[in-house]
Amino acid sequence: MPNRVVISRDSKPIPCEECGLPALHVARLVSGDGALLGQTLVCTACRRHRSEAAAIAVP
Repeated sequence: MPNRVVISRDSKPIPCEECGLPALHVARLVSGDGALLGQTLVCTACRRHRSEAAAIAVP
């Protein structure tokens, strides 16, 4: 199983510096075997927009 980003369901979003939307969460980076690798900030709105832009850019 690959590494993954896990956002707690109890996480309260804060405004993102990039998009301004209240969609920034503290997320855990977890290895395939369940070990905690660290933490990061994840903006779910920016991530969605990047995914949509990448899908449009693919010929």
